[in-house]
Amino acid sequence: MSKGDGFRCGVVGYGGAFNMGRLHLTSMQKNKRMEVAAVCELDPTRRAVANDDFPGIKTYGSVGNMLRGAELDLVTIITPHNTHAKLAVQCLNAGVNVVCEKPLAITSAEVKQMLTTAKKKKVMISTFHNRRWDGDFVVLRDLIRKEKIIGRVFRIEAGFFGYGEQGTWWRSNKEVSGGAIYDWGAHFTDWILNIITDPVDWVSGYQVKNNEWSKYDNEDHSEYTVQFKGGCTATLTMSNLSMSPRPRWRILGEKGSIEDVGGKYLVNTIVNGRQMSTEVPFAESNWDAYYENVYKHLMGRAKLVITPESAGRVIGVLEAANISAARGSQQVKPAFA
Repeated sequence: MSKGDGFRCGVVGYGGAFNMGRLHLTSMQKNKRMEVAAVCELDPTRRAVANDDFPGIKTYGSVGNMLRGAELDLVTIITPHNTHAKLAVQCLNAGVNVVCEKPLAITSAEVKQMLTTAKKKKVMISTFHNRRWDGDFVVLRDLIRKEKIIGRVFRIEAGFFGYGEQGTWWRSNKEVSGGAIYDWGAHFTDWILNIITDPVDWVSGYQVKNNEWSKYDNEDHSEYTVQFKGGCTATLTMSNLSMSPRPRWRILGEKGSIEDVGGKYLVNTIVNGRQMSTEVPFAESNWDAYYENVYKHLMGRAKLVITPESAGRVIGVLEAANISAARGSQQVKPAFA
């Protein structure tokens, strides 16, 4: 281990989809003391790609061999959702700090096991909620929480709306992915929980499957409603069955509203008793800020921004949405309120 001088880093999973393995390692490398040291990947052709991308890196075909041979300080897990918990616990038990691609896990029981193991072994676990640094979200959060430009928020409507079949890979297999709501829905849920920080009272879910699209078993329309104890209600919709578009964000407050109109927000508010409208452009995104924070945290210089507890709240809401949908939209209390 090299905790005194820097950190040896590796990833589990170097598949071709989105080149996420390369993205993570490249972002780590921007911190001078984060050394890209190892890749674990089942596919030998992808191990060869990793060697080409990062000459001199050590590659492994099993997590156990990597943990025994690479002397790592930090491992990022970039594998299907239903494998996150098992792999994370294996790495944590080896005394290695862990980052999981989002979502942290599928169930609250898995999250609890991961948090317990991390505390026992006195190592870090976090989730790659890099989109906490998306420019549009940063502006939205600041308008609401810092500037309080629309007063107390009582209604949030968010989501993606489109029409068309999903792809036929593991992300569209509900047993593996957790369901459609666990993909972009994890990002949106993290955003919502960081706009409204009140405890969650209950979650209600609703899902629709287009039976003519039978090549996969994910839902084609997933939505949930979150009721916060402070009185705000948030609805998230992720739909492949919506021919009618809606804004990505529509937020109502006691003194105005905010709506995403593409590349900027339309803000309606009251100034000196007059109703005013203005457009606020999105800021630039900075995904590298995630690993900058992880590095500083491991060096003892900063608090961890994406804590396992905050990531666990996301899973609690998503899990409750699935449970509620299976129970006919019954209100469900999430595991991590």
